[in-house]
Amino acid sequence: MKTLDQLSGILTNDWPAADRWAVIFSEKVILSSKRARGVWTALVGPGGWRAVAWPAAFAMAALLLLIFDHLQQRITQLVFWLCVGLIACVFAWLVETARRQTMALASERRLKLLDVVTGLPTRTALQGDLAWTVSAQRERRTLVVLELEGLQAYYDGFGSATGDGFVSQIAGRLVEAVAPLGGTAYRIDATRFAAVVPADGRAFGENLLAAISPQPGEHASDLLIGRSYGEVSLPEGAEDPEVALQIAGQNVTDNKQRQQRSARRQAHAVLMAVLDARRPDLREHLRSIAYRSISLSRRLGLDRHAIDDIFLASELQDIGLLAVPEAVLEKKGPLDVGEASLIRNHPVAGERIVASAPGLASVAALVRSTPERFDGRGYPDGLAGEEIPLGARIIAVCVAFAAMTSHRPYQAARSEDDVLDELQRCAGSQFDPLVVEALVAELGEELGGATATVGAGIPGLEPISGQNRVPATVQAPGEAD
Repeated sequence: MKTLDQLSGILTNDWPAADRWAVIFSEKVILSSKRARGVWTALVGPGGWRAVAWPAAFAMAALLLLIFDHLQQRITQLVFWLCVGLIACVFAWLVETARRQTMALASERRLKLLDVVTGLPTRTALQGDLAWTVSAQRERRTLVVLELEGLQAYYDGFGSATGDGFVSQIAGRLVEAVAPLGGTAYRIDATRFAAVVPADGRAFGENLLAAISPQPGEHASDLLIGRSYGEVSLPEGAEDPEVALQIAGQNVTDNKQRQQRSARRQAHAVLMAVLDARRPDLREHLRSIAYRSISLSRRLGLDRHAIDDIFLASELQDIGLLAVPEAVLEKKGPLDVGEASLIRNHPVAGERIVASAPGLASVAALVRSTPERFDGRGYPDGLAGEEIPLGARIIAVCVAFAAMTSHRPYQAARSEDDVLDELQRCAGSQFDPLVVEALVAELGEELGGATATVGAGIPGLEPISGQNRVPATVQAPGEAD
């Protein structure tokens, strides 16, 4: 403790120190007042002094009357017993208040530890169990997080009662799946469940995912909900409960992305099989366009996801021909107005077909825009310049190059020099000049091995070095996955 003289010296000679002492003193006062308020709230409940003011006043009055009677002995027997009864009532009221507060606190704890809809333990309970697992380090455990995708849309479409019933059904299946394993199921938020099971070297995620997946004969609406999972081993995978949940959540996201890529590939394969059955002559033609599109996309600096979309769109660009009658496609003479309209509308039909497949919406947009012209005179929407997606502009150049360098019944194959001259002549009108220049640079490297520069011959375009060129033989995105 500082003496009065020391404090006086501080106040007169060291004003900053005095400020610090003032701050410390005020903080202690505030802390003491907060503690006092906490004790008071615990005793009288959230209502504060209003909750006990009248009972306390009556009890005090009764107590004063009893003291007065004890000292003066002037109170009648009736008043005495009324005072005793009043004090007993106040005591009973305090006991009842304490009981209700205890029940409220217990209910609040249950709400924190148990989900209202499913009855499963919540995230708070899971964090406690994980903390015990990590601290005990007696038995290895596996944390599996499962996510239901599109659950909010399900609630919006079918109502809260149906949504709660669906969630409860999922919870029941999860409990049935983890109980034989000696594990526990949890509901950690609105769209995610979790399970902690003893680790025995097996991967439980797929099994639990299968347990909550739609079963044969169930309502078709259950198919609207996507399901994915992520898992992590404890304690070696994470030594903190929150970190473990974060790792498992990240694994959910990674698995979801893999599922989406897989769905895209499967849908693409189905559509290509249908197109190949109808037009087998297009297969090699489309494949060459696809690989050339990949090479130009990489040269122009596009990322992996954009290149994947371009690869799929370049192979599916003619899928809309499935909507054109075979008689129109095989017609030898000129097409009439109606037949020409069918051909010109095949990109729109192709967009509808591709967009109906899972995860191919971005690919469908490229399929629709591939016949557009850089000057805005193309179809079906008359887009111009950078209004046309870059992927569609790349595919358009690759389609023209493949068409002019291939032998057709109505046209002999042209030399690459003639084709490049034609593409450069149409750059700025039919084709994107930057894409044309990228193709010129690439073919120049393939033929002569020289390092070319994309955009060097086009005014207003920033040159792109071709030193990191990609060979003509490239691998389709995802083929190495």
